[in-house]
Amino acid sequence: MMISGVGCSLMDYLYNRVDFDSNNFRACASASPGDGGLTPGGLVFAEELERFTGRPLTEIVSALVGERDADAENLGGPAVVAVVLAAQLLFETGIDVRFFGVRGDDRTGERMLSILARVPLYQARFAVKPAATPSTIVLSDPDYYDGKGERTFINRLGAAGDFTLADLSDDFFAADIHLYGATALLPELHDNLLTALCESRRRGKVTVVATVYDFRNEKRAPDKPWPLGESVESYHYIDLLIVDLEEALKLSGQSTAADAAARFMAWGVGAVMITRGADSILLQAQSPLFSRLDLTELPVCAAADRDLQMRRQQAGDTTGCGDNFVGGTLAALALGLQSGRRPELPTLCAWGAAAGGLARFQFGGVFLEKRPGEKLACVKDYVRAYREQTGIEVPLFE
Repeated sequence: MMISGVGCSLMDYLYNRVDFDSNNFRACASASPGDGGLTPGGLVFAEELERFTGRPLTEIVSALVGERDADAENLGGPAVVAVVLAAQLLFETGIDVRFFGVRGDDRTGERMLSILARVPLYQARFAVKPAATPSTIVLSDPDYYDGKGERTFINRLGAAGDFTLADLSDDFFAADIHLYGATALLPELHDNLLTALCESRRRGKVTVVATVYDFRNEKRAPDKPWPLGESVESYHYIDLLIVDLEEALKLSGQSTAADAAARFMAWGVGAVMITRGADSILLQAQSPLFSRLDLTELPVCAAADRDLQMRRQQAGDTTGCGDNFVGGTLAALALGLQSGRRPELPTLCAWGAAAGGLARFQFGGVFLEKRPGEKLACVKDYVRAYREQTGIEVPLFE
């Protein structure tokens, strides 16, 4: 069995302990949707932030973080982070994982490749474009949201703006599971997502779509639902849709998570998972691929919350929690299909919640293992704890 993932990959430059209630942050904060200001939990393009504030990015960042270097530099991007974690969890299972992305011909691109050389991906294939490798400045405030933490992202698209459907080789479509991750940060691919999903479905493959904050469409029409591909028909070809709460509301045009889930079901999505940060997760499934599930609410991993309170000195940040949730879900989906049994959405959620909770002990999305299987052992510990917490019979696939 093989997984192919395509979507956002970039270098993250992470600054921890940025006060979102400070005067300097408020001076850069968004006043209305899509205006180019900073929003906790949201993403803005660097050029738009510069236009909004009337200042260069270097000056903006200096005002927010002071004269200091980034606390951490790491491989990031919702798609590549999810795929890397899936590869780590699927080590020695016979399930190969590939990533397809884009980079520039520069030092940042080479740095990305050097990091990926240290993870158990079967293959990482990048289209190389004559532009800068995509990057994101991540500002994290661990005290925001009653101490649960939040972050905001300043993104430079760079070469990601030049990636097209034509850059996606036939090898991508040969895999059994296709992940389309954060395609809003690859605008040309995002605008042709329906075409890509149709090709996946034509070949009988399982499709997973994980979204990201779509600043481009938020700016274009803040009062309208964000488009996903050429039309709402795209949803009909998605077996599993993974969104956070804000993305769910913006994509569906609804005002509650439950209504958003209902809208996605009406549009033909096979199953949906709506994460809500430190709060619970909503699940629903109607596709024959999964056991049918009415709208269900499951908690986040309480063991991770407990451990974080006891080991505050080991805390990282919330960057990559959602991306690791996708990676855990993806791995459980592949293992379920490999076993020959119909995947259960609560099982996928358990693995996702365990992986997402564990990510709070690291800076950035990707954890570089000291030895193969290190990440898997840690995630399984939290999966066991999640079984005890919820009473759900979650397989460990041993």
